[in-house]
Amino acid sequence: MKKRILALFLTVPLLFTVTTVLAAGKNLILSIEGFQKYAVENSKQAVLDDLEIKTKESALEDAKEDAEFLAPAGTKSERYNNDIKKEVSPLEAEANLEYAKRVKEKNIDDLKLDVYKAALDKLLVEKELDTEKAKLDILSEKYSMAEARYKEGKITENDLNDAKYALDAKKIDVQRVEKSLKTAELELKRLLSLELDDKDLKVDEKLTLAKWKEVNLEKVIKDAIEKNIDIYKKAEDLKAKEKIMEITERYYTDSNSIYNENKTNLELAKVELEDAKINLEVEIRNKYNDLLTAKDNVELASKWENIQKKKLENVELKFKNGLVSKEEVLSQKEKYLDAQYQMFSAIRDFNVLKAEFEALYN
Repeated sequence: MKKRILALFLTVPLLFTVTTVLAAGKNLILSIEGFQKYAVENSKQAVLDDLEIKTKESALEDAKEDAEFLAPAGTKSERYNNDIKKEVSPLEAEANLEYAKRVKEKNIDDLKLDVYKAALDKLLVEKELDTEKAKLDILSEKYSMAEARYKEGKITENDLNDAKYALDAKKIDVQRVEKSLKTAELELKRLLSLELDDKDLKVDEKLTLAKWKEVNLEKVIKDAIEKNIDIYKKAEDLKAKEKIMEITERYYTDSNSIYNENKTNLELAKVELEDAKINLEVEIRNKYNDLLTAKDNVELASKWENIQKKKLENVELKFKNGLVSKEEVLSQKEKYLDAQYQMFSAIRDFNVLKAEFEALYN
């Protein structure tokens, strides 16, 4: 077995080199699903998970061999230990192998979710950058108007300085968001196992609201409990503890320390399993409530965006008719840009919560 495991470890550097080379020098323009697929294909964690699976397969083979070729048992303690090796150790090894396989699947799902969130973050920061640049243009125009009015003696130097300060502050905001965009892109590259100095990435999608459908929360909780790998691990551990207790009762009574220790371990395993189920149910219900709140936030943000858009249209019409100043048009345009960005931010939050919620049971 040691030789088999050593051989597996020796293959890891080669596999990591291959995945890195495949990812190098790419200028990727993909959909979110395309980025998810790329990340999975280039995942280093998947290599480790495959290695872990092979290790557990070897451990299962060893457990079966040990169960088949047991040393002769003379004492009660030896017979007890032989029964454990024969009836419990293979079960534990099978459960460990299945757990390793499920861990690999979960790691893939988690990677896809992380890529999805990173892609949405990048799209949102791009929207924020567009918003800040548009507001910079507005403030630049306001400052030009302020300069002209200052020369005409219509405003004070303090008024001009205020306009200049607002313009300079907005330039700093643009630089800040540009840095945030770079950070968001680096995070996406990290998840794709790309070199961080590679060419730019482009998410070939728009930031749109994910489709909503009503769910049966009780069914969701039931499905989540069946899917959750930590609950699976605890359930299998409980089965092993029950088998151990069954064997223990063949040889010992409650006056023996081994009996009492195994009985305690069994009861603890029951409690841990039930606690895990309860904690998961609480997490699902809380996440669902957060999701409903996020859905309401999207609806409110959308309504507010429509209100600000109509106000802008009305102000522009009044400006054409000479009823309001250009400054009022520009100020209302700023408000509309803010409302538009808040709507995109609400959409991003809803989409992320929805994906996290679905990941708990799908």
